[in-house]
Amino acid sequence: MAGPSGSSAKGYTAVPQTEQIDDGVENPRTSIDMEDNDDLYTGSAPLLSQRSRGNEPPSSNPVYCWYHKLVQWRPFRRSTSRHYDSWDAPRKPRNWRNIIFWLLFLFFFLAAVGLGTSTGILAVELQHKSSSCRGCTQWRWQQTTRLPFSNAWESSNSRLDFPRVYPYLASTASIACHQAFNQLNHIQCHEKIWNRSWDNGKHALFDPDISMYSQAICTPRCTQDIWRAFDLISSQCTEEDKFDMTFYQGPFSMDPELEEGPLAAVTTIKDRLRHTCRQEPTSNYYWQQAQYCTTVMWEDWHIVDGMNAGNLEGLDIFEKKSNRSYSEYSRYKYRSVADMCDNVQYYNNRRVPQRSYGPGVNETSCGWCTINWFERKLLGWKEEEVRDPKTGDAVGLKDYLRRIKRVGQRCDADAWNRAWARALRKYKDSGDLIGEWDGEGDGKKENGKTGKGDAAEEEFHTLPVALVELN
Repeated sequence: MAGPSGSSAKGYTAVPQTEQIDDGVENPRTSIDMEDNDDLYTGSAPLLSQRSRGNEPPSSNPVYCWYHKLVQWRPFRRSTSRHYDSWDAPRKPRNWRNIIFWLLFLFFFLAAVGLGTSTGILAVELQHKSSSCRGCTQWRWQQTTRLPFSNAWESSNSRLDFPRVYPYLASTASIACHQAFNQLNHIQCHEKIWNRSWDNGKHALFDPDISMYSQAICTPRCTQDIWRAFDLISSQCTEEDKFDMTFYQGPFSMDPELEEGPLAAVTTIKDRLRHTCRQEPTSNYYWQQAQYCTTVMWEDWHIVDGMNAGNLEGLDIFEKKSNRSYSEYSRYKYRSVADMCDNVQYYNNRRVPQRSYGPGVNETSCGWCTINWFERKLLGWKEEEVRDPKTGDAVGLKDYLRRIKRVGQRCDADAWNRAWARALRKYKDSGDLIGEWDGEGDGKKENGKTGKGDAAEEEFHTLPVALVELN
């Protein structure tokens, strides 16, 4: 069947075989014609591709992806708004903000990488040292030391050598003191007996817990050796026998509180040992273990119980823990720490009775060690020696007592009242407190100095005595 053709087919029209498109391409114009229309094209003739239908060439400006921009990114290149040749491009000032930012970023990145690398190396070294110490025999790890600038053969745990660790005695010291001090070359104590960082109730960042070393320090042999050393030095040395700090390089080189002579040094160690080894008399021992107050205060309150109590350290810690009302049931506290490289084997298991906490008066349960800590603080004030932990300013007597009372009266009423009464009696007997004062209001005598009100009161009280003497 043939397709529709001609006019006989219904609904169809004939399609022309060819269609002539007059675009001036097939019949190019001659030069004569172009001469007649010179004003139509003042420039070059348009290209055919620009007049084609839907057949345009790709754009001359390519579209870059984000990774292409990242590769071509030049943060330190001087930016230009257009593309010029390198010899005639207009120069713009560098963006110093971006330069400084990226330099700081690079610095901190390298610092973090270096710190992480050094920390990893140090951890590997410490792990290697710890693993090697665990395999040591009893004789080996007793000869180790952690004193800076000190060799193991000079001084070590359970074999402290005072003449090698302390500075040499000055030439003005007596021969008897020289001979007595040289005998302290084998004191069977732990090295932490020399640590004075706990004395003022502060806990340094890298300082170990004081509770770990109470048992290591408070051994019968250490107590015996220290008391013998004190008796020997106190009988042969005086305060005139001093150390010679010239050319001294040792563990106490950077210690600003180093004692001036052997007598003061041994006295300080004796007092530190006696304070550290105080035991709670009413404690319930478990397996006949001694509970030292330094351990109890650290485990119960996280407070460093130092021998220098005349300060305000630790009050904020006690106040923070007792600011809200709650209770703790009776329980056993178990702790075990072993450090063979430092000759420490700490084991403690004690029963803690039921305790209550609260900010009100007589709401917080305080044991014997806690009350003793408060009482020693109350009695430890000295003029111009107590400083505010935050500002560093000197704290007056009445301000000092008020701060301690505000926190300490949360403890058991009877025990606290006895400690408070002893403190007031001491300062009234010494003349630092005049008149009746219960811890509230402004005091008449501050910092041990008599003000105008105190002078008038003093004159009023002494007037009858003078009249009686005149009569």
